[in-house]
Amino acid sequence: MIQENPKNARCAARVILLNREDHVLFLHAEEPKTKHRFWVMPGGGLNDGESFEEAAYRETFEETGIEVSLGPCVWIRRHRHTWNGKPADQYERFFFARTDTPIADLIGTNLDDYIIGHRWWSLDELKESDEEFAPGRVAALLPQLLLGDLPDILFDCGV
Repeated sequence: MIQENPKNARCAARVILLNREDHVLFLHAEEPKTKHRFWVMPGGGLNDGESFEEAAYRETFEETGIEVSLGPCVWIRRHRHTWNGKPADQYERFFFARTDTPIADLIGTNLDDYIIGHRWWSLDELKESDEEFAPGRVAALLPQLLLGDLPDILFDCGV
């Protein structure tokens, strides 16, 4: 069962996009004010009247040029942080998806200015990296999904 959207939180959808080799796509982001860099999965905020599924599909296409067939929503998280010098409160739902479409360059139609690159990461690379990922526990949570064991009950993947 999916929880209600928290009041006053910006709702967003993200996609855990895996390729044929079980690598997961992350976008390299740079916070505009502090220049802090981190890796985030494709996705973004919901437009008025848009469902989480519609936003996940739209955002993934806008950011990558890939039309995905979405699987189930498997993770949620609430992330309170500072963005561009202002407090931000975001509630996200993460959808599972696979693609056979290789991408060397992001060919999205509406890539956000704060995205400075992208990379397909293997599980071993995630485990060995000292980079910052959102969610931070992705290396611990991903093996279950790689085995095809998609959770029946959503859980909070944490910040």
